[in-house]
Amino acid sequence: MKNVKIQHLRFFVAVYEENSITAAANRVHATQSGVSMQIRDLETILGLTLFDRASTGVTPTKAGDRIYWRATRILLEIDELQEDVATHTDELYGCVRAGIMPTFAKSILAPALIRFSEQNPYVDVKITEGYSEILTTKVANGELDLAVVPGGDIPVGVRSSHVETDIEVLIQRCTTDSQSRELVNLASAPPLKIMLPGPGNARRSKIDQYLSNFCASDHMIMELDSMMTTLDMVNRGEWSAIVPGCLCIANIDDKNMRLSPVLDPPLTVDYLLIEPITKARSKAVQVFAGELCDEIERGCQQCRDQFTS
Repeated sequence: MKNVKIQHLRFFVAVYEENSITAAANRVHATQSGVSMQIRDLETILGLTLFDRASTGVTPTKAGDRIYWRATRILLEIDELQEDVATHTDELYGCVRAGIMPTFAKSILAPALIRFSEQNPYVDVKITEGYSEILTTKVANGELDLAVVPGGDIPVGVRSSHVETDIEVLIQRCTTDSQSRELVNLASAPPLKIMLPGPGNARRSKIDQYLSNFCASDHMIMELDSMMTTLDMVNRGEWSAIVPGCLCIANIDDKNMRLSPVLDPPLTVDYLLIEPITKARSKAVQVFAGELCDEIERGCQQCRDQFTS
């Protein structure tokens, strides 16, 4: 064990997560032969076969599975140590690369960004907006420092922590003040035209289960992976949508919109903060994540106060 090097572990983790030596080499900016040699050296040092090789790629053995989880913890500890050493000033520097769902782009992100940028003027913040499948892939590949996504299957290469639980809301255009106050029970509603995100969105499977198990009507469904177009379609009057409560904060007092929380039975969405499994948060990332999660918690609480009181 004394001969195991950090590079051995980094290359091993890359091969494990990519299931390909070629893809791993591209990821760690090394040659394919160099990665292969490092993996063979590690297997020799440990006296274990970590991967089964085939023409289609590599598959981890049971020993490889076991070593992976230990290797990721070691690499995370090393990264945290480096961040601790680097944090020697009261001013924050560096860059934060964050992934944001469209749900948060409308009402949640701006307050968090304003506070963070005013308090930390030397930190560059780069925001990527996208749905969960895209954001999760970018986090796993190390292209993002963090992202907040709906709860769902978490792939290898990513660690997650729970942020908050939100209420799903049926949003519709209405023409009268009295109509805006007449809430719709989705489970017993007549057939509706409903827009939903595509299957790559982690919320979709839970919504599909709800429509299948609890709804009396067979609703017309349109798949639409564009939140701006979804809201535009709702505003034009014919289509409705099921959206997270945080997205509706700006519309709570809009008399032209009917916001019906899906409560009987409840349909909720969990928000997860996801990060690369072997990368420690820099101080800047840690502070930004705190600001963003605080704003999400406030938004969810505002929705609960509005829709469940």
